[in-house]
Amino acid sequence: MELDYDTTVFIRDKYAKLILKSTATPKHATEISKETNIPLGTVYRRLEILQKVGFLRISGYIKDGVRVKTYHNKTRKYNVSNPRIVFLLDIIQKNAGIGYRDIQKLSGYPHGTLTNSLANLEKDSKIIVKRSSRRANYFPLHVPSEEYPTLINLRKETAKEIILFLMKNKKGTFSEIKSISKKSPSTISFTLTNLIESRIVSRVSGLQPYFELQDPVILQNAMNRIEPKTIDKMKDRFADTFSYL
Repeated sequence: MELDYDTTVFIRDKYAKLILKSTATPKHATEISKETNIPLGTVYRRLEILQKVGFLRISGYIKDGVRVKTYHNKTRKYNVSNPRIVFLLDIIQKNAGIGYRDIQKLSGYPHGTLTNSLANLEKDSKIIVKRSSRRANYFPLHVPSEEYPTLINLRKETAKEIILFLMKNKKGTFSEIKSISKKSPSTISFTLTNLIESRIVSRVSGLQPYFELQDPVILQNAMNRIEPKTIDKMKDRFADTFSYL
């Protein structure tokens, strides 16, 4: 894999990860190669890039009249070039609207470390955080605010079921929506109320009231931000989901 200078790309490179782990204490290139089983030539190429983007500190010493360089992954506690920060930004970039627990599952970071890192990202205006009484959802800066409610609700099981049902069928009565969910009528009613208040779904009055999506375009834009694997599964399940948008 050839690396570029986009940190969100090379931080996922297996060689870069091994080198950063190995250089938790200062080492020269030969030591890194032996510890990681990475060919020495590859080690030097990765070291050059990691140095240029600020992930490594270089020092050296003289041995038998020859200067030996050592490399040390000693990042500051919080810095935009910190691998932890890059990794978290990458997760949020790919999963707009993601909740705290899902970030923790994907990152594997302990509660204290994750809480502190996310707080610093928010404080430094690198992400947007939308809080409710029960949860916090995290967004990259480029996502329009009108998509926030949809992205948040697509991460809730019952709300997602209703949204996808209406995408496929264009409209549905309460009974029809209830038939596709294992949830209780009260849960479905509560969820529909929230979707209406969030301006995702509209209730159309009449002899037989029904529900429909309020703005399919916003919904499609929001769904296009979901991880490709997730959106592909949704498309497989509802082959004609987007046919009327």
